[in-house]
Amino acid sequence: MRSLPVFLALLLWIPAAAAVQCPIPNCPPDQLCFCPPPPPHYMVLENKGTDKTRPRIEPHLQRVRGNLKLTAMFSLQEKFAPKAEPANKPEDQIPRWTALSFDAVEKPDGLSLTVKLAERTPPHGVRRAELWSATVELPAKLDALGQGRLIDGLSNDIMKFILKRRFSAFGTRMAYVQKQGPGRSVIRLLTVDAANAENLAERGILTGFDASMNKGPVWSPDRKYLLFTSHIRNNQDLYLVPSDLSRPPHRISAQVGMNHSPTFSPDGRHIALTMDHAGSPDLFLLTADYETTRKWRIARQLTTHHDIDTSAAFSPDGRRVAFVSARNGRAQIHVMNADGSEQRVLLVTPHRTFTPRWCKSEDREYLAFTQLVGNQSVIYVYNMTTSQGWQVTPGDAPDAENPTWSPHCNLIAYESHGSGTSPAGIYISPLVGGASALLYRGKAAMPAWEPALP
Repeated sequence: MRSLPVFLALLLWIPAAAAVQCPIPNCPPDQLCFCPPPPPHYMVLENKGTDKTRPRIEPHLQRVRGNLKLTAMFSLQEKFAPKAEPANKPEDQIPRWTALSFDAVEKPDGLSLTVKLAERTPPHGVRRAELWSATVELPAKLDALGQGRLIDGLSNDIMKFILKRRFSAFGTRMAYVQKQGPGRSVIRLLTVDAANAENLAERGILTGFDASMNKGPVWSPDRKYLLFTSHIRNNQDLYLVPSDLSRPPHRISAQVGMNHSPTFSPDGRHIALTMDHAGSPDLFLLTADYETTRKWRIARQLTTHHDIDTSAAFSPDGRRVAFVSARNGRAQIHVMNADGSEQRVLLVTPHRTFTPRWCKSEDREYLAFTQLVGNQSVIYVYNMTTSQGWQVTPGDAPDAENPTWSPHCNLIAYESHGSGTSPAGIYISPLVGGASALLYRGKAAMPAWEPALP
C-alpha cells in the first residue's frame, strides 16, 4: 500500500520548469489566445512617520498608492503578511509581496521624504528584505502641483525598479476626444496621475476647436505638436497645434474628402494619413512644414487599392508602415515598406482587426490593436519578435478599442463604451493583460499617450 502515496505524489508533483508562460505556448498557429494574468502582486504601503510627520507623509503616500492603482498590476493590501509557498512550486506562479515604507524628516525649508522598497525573500519564504530606497526633497515653497509632480517622478522610479525596465507614465500627458453630443466633440489634454484618476473627462484642457467634430489626436515624436482631424469647415481637414497651445491650430491638409487617421514618422519629418481625393481611400505621405502655417505637401501615394486603406502606424525604426485593409475580404492588419512597396498581410485572424499601434522599448517591440470578436471589441498585443499574440483587456470587460501605449511600452490605455457595471471612459491595462483601471470617466474616446523621448 506504500506505493499508492508515492504514485500520487509523483502524479501531483510539478517540476520547477513547468512555469506559466505568456503567451500560452500551445496556442494554435495564427491564433490570438487569451493570456492568463500572472499571480497577484500584493503591494503594501506603510506610513512609518512619527506622530508629527505622519500627517505630512500621508498625502504623498496616497498619491503613490493612486498612481500604482492606475497600473492595474497590484492587489493593494493593508498588511505585509505573506505565506510560505511549497518549495517545488515554480517561482513565477508565486504571488509577489512588496512593501513600500514611507518616512520623513522635517526641515526648515520643507520635508525630506524617504521611501524604501522591500520584497519577501526568498520567493517561497515569509521574510522581507530591503531592496531599494529613494529620497525626495519637498520644498515648503513648492505648491501642491509641483509637489505632485515630484511624487509622480518617485512613482515612476518605484515602477522602474519593480519592472526592471524603463518606466515614465505618471505625470505624462494624454490627449483624447470628449464627445459632447451628435456631431460635436473636442480634443482635450490631461496628465496621467492619481490626482486626475477617475475624474470626468471634461476636466482636460481644450486643445482644438470648441464647436465642431474633432477626432483622432496624434502626438509628434518630440511631444511638441498634436495632429487632429476637424470638420469645422464641413470637410475632414487635418490640423496641427502646438502641445503648449502657444498658437491656435492651423490647417495642414485640406483635400476634398478624407484627411484623417494620421501618424507621424519616427523622425517627425512625414505624416502618413488616409485621403480619398484621388478616388478610393488610400494612404498618402505628407512632407513636414513646422515653421509656417502653409499646408504640408503630398510627397507620395503609398497605396492604390480599390478597398479602404487606413489607420497607418510607422514602425519604430521608420522603415515599415502597418495599416488596415479589407482587400482580402476582411479587415486585417497589413504591413509595407515606408515607400509603399512589398505590401502584405502581417497577421491573419478569424476576426476583423483595426487601429494598429506600434511600440518599441529596449529589446521589446509590440503591436497593439483592436479586434472585433463576435459583437465585442477587445484589445490584443502582438509580439513582433516572437510572432505571438494575446488579449490584454479582461475577459469580462465591455467593448474596448483605440489602444495607445504609455512611454516605454509598459501600459496600454484604450476607450471603453462601458456597461451596467463599468462606466464609459478611458481605461489602462498592463501589458500582460487580465486587469484594468479607470483613468478618465465619461464620454472619452481615441486616447493618445504622449510618446517617450529618445
